[in-house]
Amino acid sequence: MADPVADERRSILLLDGHSLAYRAFYALPDTLRTQTGQLTNAVYGFTSMLIKLLGDREPDAIVVAFDKGRDVARTEAFPAYKAHRAAPPDEFRPQVDLIKQVLAALNIPVMEVAGVEADDVLATVADRAIGEGFHAYIVTGDRDAMQLVSDELTVLYTLRGISEMAEMTPDAVQDRYGVPPGSYVHLAALRGDNSDNLPGVPGVGDKTAAKLVTTFGDIDGIYANIDEVAGKKVPAMLEEHEQQVRANVSIMTLRRDVEVEVDLGGLRMGDIDTAAVRDLFGTLEFRALYDRLAEEVLGEQEAATSAGFDRTPVRLEAGALRGWLEDASGPIAVVAVCADRPPHVTFLAVGLAAEGCDPVSVPLGDLDDDDLQTFAQALADPTRPKVTHDLKALDHAVHAQGWTISGVTLDTELAAYLLNPEQRTFDLDRVAMQHLQRSISVEAEDDTDDQLSLDVADDEPWEQRALSAEAVLELAGHLGEQLEERGQTELADRIEVPLAPVLARMERAGVAIDLHVLDELRARLAARVEDLEREVHDHAGRRFNVGSGPQLQQVLFEELELPKTRRIKTGYSTDVSAMQGLLGLHPIIEAVMEYREVSKLLSTYVDALPPLVDPDTGRIHTTLSQTIAATGRLSSSHPNLQNIPVRREEGREIRKAFVPGEGFTALLVADYSQIELRIMAHLSGDEGLLDAFGSGEDIHATTAAKVFELPLEAVDGALRDRAKAVNYGLAYGLTSYGLGQQLGIPPDEAQEIVDAYFARFPKVRSFLDAAVAAATSDGFTTTMFGRRRYLPDLRSDNRNRRQMAERMALNAPIQGTAADVIKLAMIELQHALDRSSLRTQQLLQVHDEVILEVPDGEMDEAERLVVDTLANVVELAVPLDVDTAFGPTWWDTQKH
Repeated sequence: MADPVADERRSILLLDGHSLAYRAFYALPDTLRTQTGQLTNAVYGFTSMLIKLLGDREPDAIVVAFDKGRDVARTEAFPAYKAHRAAPPDEFRPQVDLIKQVLAALNIPVMEVAGVEADDVLATVADRAIGEGFHAYIVTGDRDAMQLVSDELTVLYTLRGISEMAEMTPDAVQDRYGVPPGSYVHLAALRGDNSDNLPGVPGVGDKTAAKLVTTFGDIDGIYANIDEVAGKKVPAMLEEHEQQVRANVSIMTLRRDVEVEVDLGGLRMGDIDTAAVRDLFGTLEFRALYDRLAEEVLGEQEAATSAGFDRTPVRLEAGALRGWLEDASGPIAVVAVCADRPPHVTFLAVGLAAEGCDPVSVPLGDLDDDDLQTFAQALADPTRPKVTHDLKALDHAVHAQGWTISGVTLDTELAAYLLNPEQRTFDLDRVAMQHLQRSISVEAEDDTDDQLSLDVADDEPWEQRALSAEAVLELAGHLGEQLEERGQTELADRIEVPLAPVLARMERAGVAIDLHVLDELRARLAARVEDLEREVHDHAGRRFNVGSGPQLQQVLFEELELPKTRRIKTGYSTDVSAMQGLLGLHPIIEAVMEYREVSKLLSTYVDALPPLVDPDTGRIHTTLSQTIAATGRLSSSHPNLQNIPVRREEGREIRKAFVPGEGFTALLVADYSQIELRIMAHLSGDEGLLDAFGSGEDIHATTAAKVFELPLEAVDGALRDRAKAVNYGLAYGLTSYGLGQQLGIPPDEAQEIVDAYFARFPKVRSFLDAAVAAATSDGFTTTMFGRRRYLPDLRSDNRNRRQMAERMALNAPIQGTAADVIKLAMIELQHALDRSSLRTQQLLQVHDEVILEVPDGEMDEAERLVVDTLANVVELAVPLDVDTAFGPTWWDTQKH
């Protein structure tokens, strides 16, 4: 027989599949999704718990049991059993199948018996395993399992989240519930179980139930001695609910005789197919979990083998590059290692990979002149295809050497973004694990001879540079196929890949800054902040830190006794919406809001911009990113120049600091007029809207005339504003209530305007309805050029999330198409500038504008070239109208 010491016995791990899956589903956020929109919070949490259990317990055998249908015996005995439970959420059920796929890949046995609950199956298997000398561990969130606890069986009871479990031994059950495990059912029968819809005795909780069971032994003992039960109320309640209590005992007692074949030898974990596990974890995008599995369960050797690549990386010696390039066939993967930011990038090393030769790491400092010339020629050769990851960074590196790069057929960072635009980051290691289920990370050796000694952007070992290129080569084929399947190859070829070098040139150009303007504005804003602070103190009757939330709450809600706003953790909210609700009740509110706005302008922009001006160029070199905004729009960071405020005059004045650089005379701003409205007209095909644009008249006035059935000359400013609000609002899901709030009119009057609009432009409504319906059916929206935005919340059970997704579905095809058009315009504009002899250059792209700087003598020609290029970049059913303005500052180009 087995040794009596539990730790020396063979062990079996028994998991309640549905219990653990539910806990994970509700414990983890619903933002855990794959690039296709599949929610994975339950399968992620379950798998995380499973890996920890396997690593910590190292069981000799394991089984996971799932419920299969409603419990027949218990439901027949008590029809209300679990009747109150709602059906599982729509997004939970598919994850149970995914969990079973994970278990199959790990070769872990699964048991299901129709009409029998999982905990009965586990109790039966545990009983037989204990009889054969195993120590059983049941993992569950169901308290009924406490009745099974013994010296041979431990319950691992899930607590908060997915990481905390209580180890319930006989002593632990006694300490927690006041009775031994064998008496737990009797305690639970008295107390009842709300989760199973089993009522107990009113007024009897765990403590009273434990005292009764301890005194009288069990339910029979309690009712046999009912006259001895202390008090008046408890005995009466016990007698009144005796039938339910006895039913509870029967229902809560777990079966240990389920007809299920138990071959303990067959419940051992079999050999794991690591390739299958990698594939599945890659599909689920469980990179971190795979790393944990590899380390804690598969073992270091398996992990190292499974994570790597087939070919051996090589560090190329001087003079060997020409031969490598001659042997290479097909596309060459190029991954650069750089130091510093534009315009001061240094090209330090490169990883290369291609068919026909091993992947190589090439420190540029090791190359001789022949190598350098050969490499430069290969990069510049447009007939030699290349694939990259972060083409813009490579363009900076190549430019730093005075070289050029041509022939790039695919960038894997951009491809991964197009396939999953909601993903937050697209670093190469993540994308490789996600799509290839392989890691490119290589642990550095203590010997630093093979390390780059400079302050590089990534100081990984030289092998990692070669493996990075190998990963890019494989990813290019894999992601290229996916783009083709989704009809997005042209989007990558025509827009995203050609745009990257254009953005690189704009980043290197930067935009010149007049620091004197910012100095003068800083002085004015600082003085205004001081004045507003004094004004706030005067209204409060004392000095305090206006920027401190708790101190402001003290003044507003306790000392001035203003109405309390919504509760937050630290008291009552003083955010913008809360403060707006208090406007007019006390003059301090307006002063505080003004203080905050001016302080933010000062700290976020006026104080923050000067340190970011490059001392060598006198310009700010922002970073323009293609892979941040899921909509397809470009984003600006370090600093963000797309978000400079325009609502306040002081905010608009910040743009006075943006000026032409040395050798240039003026800034030229080209602005697509009402581009999203024009795209809506094109996509909807509504004749009324097409005619409104085709007339060449003011679109909002023309719309107002049609909606309100007036002559165009009778449309005043108020009616035009109403039409403008509807024109722009509908594509963003604006409701009649929202329109009413915006226009200051009752909701029913706003609804009349919306109804009149759709009556005059019926195909707009049809287009918007069809956009939501198609997105709900497909799971994504699509632009004219094939850009997708995945909106899994369109099928969410949560009404608020679903409605938000519906609003996104309305706008995404329009806003995304506008983004595509602007990107195409920037590409074509750069080509046109390159073909011309002009020195005019693109600097920024903000909202629907492209900003350029123009030297003296080029204004007329530059304006003609810009307008002609932007207006004709795509053919729509309505003309693309381009407004232009010149000015000595960015401020001067804007309408005031």
